[in-house]
Amino acid sequence: MYEFAEWSLVAHAADGAMAGWASIRSWTEDDGVRVYLTRGEVRAEDRRRGLGGRLLDETEAAVRALTATQPATGPVMLGGNATEGDHGREALLLSRGYRRALTMVVMRREPGPVPDKPLPEGFQARTVTADDAEALRRLSERAWAGRPFTRLPSADQLRDWLRRSDLTGFEVATTGDRIAGFAAVVGDEIDDLQVDPDFQRRGIASALLGRALTRIGGPARLRTEGHDPAGARSLYERFGFRVTESHHRYRKPLR
Repeated sequence: MYEFAEWSLVAHAADGAMAGWASIRSWTEDDGVRVYLTRGEVRAEDRRRGLGGRLLDETEAAVRALTATQPATGPVMLGGNATEGDHGREALLLSRGYRRALTMVVMRREPGPVPDKPLPEGFQARTVTADDAEALRRLSERAWAGRPFTRLPSADQLRDWLRRSDLTGFEVATTGDRIAGFAAVVGDEIDDLQVDPDFQRRGIASALLGRALTRIGGPARLRTEGHDPAGARSLYERFGFRVTESHHRYRKPLR
């Protein structure tokens, strides 16, 4: 939702086929850090020939050129991804001075009974509307306050997302006129689950997650932070989710 492509490069082999590619996506995080994520891939038969390193060098040079014309007001970081088990990509990033900053995991739950976790007394559930965009933005600000590596959408971006989405899978827990929690289901994916810090540890996240899984009614998947700073991964594991993929994000300052 927040990233945009700025630059891409394709490398061709002698036979004209695409041997590898690289691209840059960028965004500014809420703490003012400007991130340029370098991505790329080399086809199997052209690996171990230095092409990955040359593509990475080209992307870093392109970032330096971009920052010369688009100066950032805060720190600038280069980023790179490596999937768990992709030792070649990890070794390349480490050799260029990148260090692991965070890990995102993909989790999956097989069909099975869903724990019955009702909302606590005084809370109700209802379907989200586009008019909730401002309140959901405030909820995100509170739920993610002080967390690094975040880039929250604006209220307008949230409103556009809600207007484009099937809201039958979007639900909020409310008490009085306040939104205490939010869960979004897109297809078979738990796309979002947040609870206001004022209402955490009351079972709201468990109740919303259980309701979401019931709506899915089959296998479910999600993405979350591997290091579990807010306890989300632990919650999902209690509901039967298991990690199926890990994606590591590496960073280094642009010099």
